[in-house]
Amino acid sequence: MELLLNSQKVLFGGENLFEFLALQGACERKGIAVAVNEEVIAKEDWLQFALQPGDQILIIQPTQGG
Repeated sequence: MELLLNSQKVLFGGENLFEFLALQGACERKGIAVAVNEEVIAKEDWLQFALQPGDQILIIQPTQGG
């Protein structure tokens, strides 16, 4: 299925948010927030959250600096 990740089109053959994030290498990152269609998804819900074609996924990671 086709998804949008941080405004970029990506293809994904899996089913859930955890699988998708694992393929992106995001599961190992600390302190990230993930939103699907502008709704933040709690980390404990990633495995059960089913993705649908056209979903818009945003991965946010805080940065330091001023």
